[in-house]
Amino acid sequence: MKIEEGSIFCIPLFMDKNDWELKLKLSEKDLEKDFAFGRVIETSSSVLVEIFNKIGPAYTDINEIVNSGIMFSPVQIFWDAIPKKRWRIIGRTEDYDKFKDSNYNNLEMVFGFDDDIRLRHFSTEIEIPISRDEAEKYEYSVVWYPIDLENRILNYIVR
Repeated sequence: MKIEEGSIFCIPLFMDKNDWELKLKLSEKDLEKDFAFGRVIETSSSVLVEIFNKIGPAYTDINEIVNSGIMFSPVQIFWDAIPKKRWRIIGRTEDYDKFKDSNYNNLEMVFGFDDDIRLRHFSTEIEIPISRDEAEKYEYSVVWYPIDLENRILNYIVR
């Protein structure tokens, strides 16, 4: 399945969180339940996405989703939930430009471990060494499995 930058997808917040094999599929009757929403920023071996603040039914207006702001710093995910029909692509940002639409010039993420921790700037690919304490301020380079991301979103909105 081709993954397009700018694709908007919905993430069900109501499905069983023990479905690690992603066997449960969205049905048409589910589309009125609560979803979180994300957008593909770029793809590589994983998919870099941003998760929006808007929670609502799958048919929520794309502009309302995008204008709701970002829940937390962009994260990398495994794309398994889309082809397995647990998550669904619901639209796309027209003429998507990751620099303009997703603030790509300012995206940073921590890579490395132990004594080799680096902060990578996505737009320049420049990495600078940082301390473990400094690293706590940034998102770590972890590729999230769909169930783990769903749980992270639920924990975030419950706060």
